[in-house]
Order: sequence, then C-alpha cells, then structure tokens
Amino acid sequence: MHLDCGGCVLQQISFSRFKKRDPAPSRLRYKLSRWMLSSLIRKAIFYGFPLITLAILIVIYFQDQKNKEQLEEIAYDLYRKVIERPEFMLDALSIEGASDSLNAEIREVLGLHFPISSFDLDLADLHKRVLSLPPVKIAEAYIKDGGILHIKVDEKTPSLLMKKEIGFNVLSEKGEYIRSLHSRENFSDLPVITGEGAENAAAQATAIFKAIYGNLDQVRGLVFVGQRRWNIVMKSGQVVMLPEIDALQAIQKIIILDKTEQILSRQIAVFDFRLPSRITLRVPSDKYGQKNSEVIGVRN
Repeated sequence: MHLDCGGCVLQQISFSRFKKRDPAPSRLRYKLSRWMLSSLIRKAIFYGFPLITLAILIVIYFQDQKNKEQLEEIAYDLYRKVIERPEFMLDALSIEGASDSLNAEIREVLGLHFPISSFDLDLADLHKRVLSLPPVKIAEAYIKDGGILHIKVDEKTPSLLMKKEIGFNVLSEKGEYIRSLHSRENFSDLPVITGEGAENAAAQATAIFKAIYGNLDQVRGLVFVGQRRWNIVMKSGQVVMLPEIDALQAIQKIIILDKTEQILSRQIAVFDFRLPSRITLRVPSDKYGQKNSEVIGVRN
C-alpha cells in the first residue's frame, strides 16, 4: 500500500511477516531439559565434577617428582606397619626329616633372617629352592601356629659311592647325585663303583651288590667296563669279569664254586665269566713280571 502525503509517497510496511515467537520450547529442547534434570545427571554433575577437578589437581601435584616420592614413602610405611603386626610375624624356622648336613644346606639356600613377615615370604619359591638341593627327594613348606616356618623333607637314601679322580660322589640306588665327598670316612659302609657312565647303571650295580653281600667277602667294588658290563674287584686284587647279560647268574656260579672249591682262595688273578658256556681262569704274572699266557678253561 502507498500513501500520497504532499507529494511524498509513503510505503506502508506490513508487519505480518514478523511473527510472534511461541514461548513454548521445542520438543528437542524439552527432552534435553528433562534429561538434565534427571537424578543420574544431577548425581554425575554433583559427584563427577569434584572428582574430575580432584584428579586434575592430583595429576598436577604428581608432576613434581619430589611430591610423588614423598607420597610413595608414606604409603610404603603404612603398608609395612600393617604387615609387620605381631600376628603376621614369623620368629623361627623348623626343619623335619633332614640330616645335620642337609639341615645346614636348607638354611643356607633359604637365607632367611628372623623375625620376618609372612607377607614377605613366597612359599612356592621356598619349596622350589629346597627341592633344588640334590639330597632332597620330596619337600613341603608351610606356616605353623606360633609363628614358625616349617620345612618337611624326605631325603634321598645314599646307596653307592662313585669313585672319581678326586674324591667320591654319593649316589642313590637310581644313580641320582646326592653330594660330593673328599673321603669316604662318613660313608665307609657304602659300596664303591667306578668307570665311565657307572652312575647310569647304578640300579644294576645295586642288584649285583645285593647278590654279593653275605656270600662273597672281601669285595672292594665294581668297575663299569665299556659302559656295558661290570667287573668285581676283590680286596686281594682279584678280578671277576661279569658278562653283559645275566650278570647275576654268573655271580651265583662263582658263589657255588667258592663254597665248594674255595676258588677265590687260590692263586688266580682273573675269573672270566663273559662266555656263558665257559669260565676262564687266568693265573698271575710269573716271578719275572711277565704275564702268564696260559689260560685254564673250566666248562660249566
């Protein structure tokens, strides 16, 4: 619409296009407002904001290494005060089933100093360390009432002495190494074996000694020959050569011969039982030191 006002033309402005805003919120804003007023969000804001703020402050605080070390020291001191309470302390070590020498070895390998907190002990590790000792066959480690760390062991039984270039090795009847000795003074009752690989045939040697003792006197020991068979060495220096197979049967033969003919009392250097159908006897060297080549054959 135009109005003529004294030669001036005024244009009528229409305000119809400037609509009045609806005071009611939109559906999206309404849902957002309701969500912000929910208890979960209110709690998240109430608790979460302070926690986030605190976390930021802690991070800033620990940027300083000195502050970090100081707090770690306080925490460690508090931890030690808890685990070192009297009810958690161990005052002694008891060992069951061990000889005096093994007892000392166990105490040395554990290296514990009492009193000590039970929280400072790893029983599985202690058990492993005790089992690592050659004389130990079975071991247990546990805590007893009264603040006592208890170690219970089953010790391997010494059965043989393995003669080495220097000293001896104590072996079980299975040939398991137990300990080394400079002399056989404390194990003079154990039979002696020697020869390369003898420990691997310890079970066979044990069976031979069981067959010998009580039947043949003056036995010095066994020598493993060629890693396959045994020689019996007498204290007189006589040698009984056993076969690779059926060694126990050959021993029974010489036991019978000695009881009936006193064959071990004769001037015979070597008794050769290696052939199953023939026993060969070798006499000592003559007075000039030459070996007598004459061989006496005794058929079975």
